[in-house]
Formats: sequence, C-alpha cells, structure tokens
Amino acid sequence: GPFLFLGTFASMGCSLSTKKVAGAVEPTIVPQAVVAQPTLLAKLEPEPISAAEFKEKLAAPQQQPAGAHEVKKARKPSKELVAEPLAAVVKVKALTYNLLWWSLYGERSGNGGSAIAVIEASMPDVMGLQECNDVTRVMIEGGLSANYTAVQGPHALAVAFKTARWELAGEGSEVVAVDQAEQFFSSRSVMWVRLIHQASKKVVFFVNHHGPLRINSGGR
Repeated sequence: GPFLFLGTFASMGCSLSTKKVAGAVEPTIVPQAVVAQPTLLAKLEPEPISAAEFKEKLAAPQQQPAGAHEVKKARKPSKELVAEPLAAVVKVKALTYNLLWWSLYGERSGNGGSAIAVIEASMPDVMGLQECNDVTRVMIEGGLSANYTAVQGPHALAVAFKTARWELAGEGSEVVAVDQAEQFFSSRSVMWVRLIHQASKKVVFFVNHHGPLRINSGGR
C-alpha cells in the first residue's frame, strides 16, 4: 500500500523520498550538500620549512638520551646456572635384570649362581630386579648381603643398592596396570626408592617396573 520512506545515501550526498502518485510509489531524488569528514592524515603532514632551515637542522649536534654511552656490567649467572666442577659430579652405575624366577629358581635351582655372576661382573650402585620373588635369597646365596641393602617390592619387584655409598631416604609403589585377559598373570606395579649419596648428599630417584602382558600392549 502507500507509504513514506526517508533515507540517506552518504556516499552520494542525496536523500531518497517517496510520494503517492495515482496509487503508485514514485521515487524523487532530492540533492543534499555533501558534508566533508575530518581526516587524521591532514594532522600528520609536517609544516613546510625552507632549504636553509633544513641544512641548519642537519648541522646542529644531536642530543643523545641520558645513559646512552654507559657500559652496563654483565650480571653474574645465578648459582643454579653455574656448571659444577667435574670432581663434584656423582657417577651412578645402574642395572636392570629380569631373573625369570619361574625358570631360574623354579626349574633350575639357581643354575649354579648364574644370576649372581652377572651382578658381580658389574657391581652396580643400584639394581632393579624383575620376576624376583625373594631378593633376600638372591643376596644371601650370592654373598652380596655384605655389600648391598635390598628392598622387596610388590609383584616380584625388588631394588638393591650399595650400602657403603647410599642411604635409603624413602620408598614406595603403586599398581599401574593389569595383564590382558589373553595372557593374564597378575597386576603390575611400579616401585621406587629415593637414595642419598653419603659423600655428596645428592639424591637419586630410582624407579623399577615390569610391564604387563601381552608384550607391548600396555595391559588394561
């Protein structure tokens, strides 16, 4: 039906109005003055100077900001970033060994001390044993109890460390997996010990784990 519409076209500088003519709507263009919008670019234009004034500014000495020529002293690195001398480094020899208890002790009665021979050949600072049902037996039968302190963990895990060099500061364990049903044997734990080096008082955190079955499956 008939209506009246008023609008503004800023880009054209005109307005559009309508009027009823014999039942129809016909547009009528009414020109308007274009209002110029201020621009920031005009404010950024430098004021013109003469060639003589420009040469005079170039010849004038440039003022340096305060402290521009000061030589700053290098800060000393913090104590944590300073490399320790080689003599202070504590070397730790570690051994991980799956005894296969069901075979070595269950079927072969220790196999003439073959596992002990492996341990004595390396004499590590700390060892992590898997499938070790009785670490005390291993230490006693091998004559290692005079040199090592043993810690029996869950699920046939054990740790032993040199008594003369290390002191036990803490121990613990946690169940982290279960064998898959296709090859189920038991749950699987991780055990750890925190050892203090008696000479330097440095701390070693040692972790021992026997992964679940099936092999490389992650268990369940």
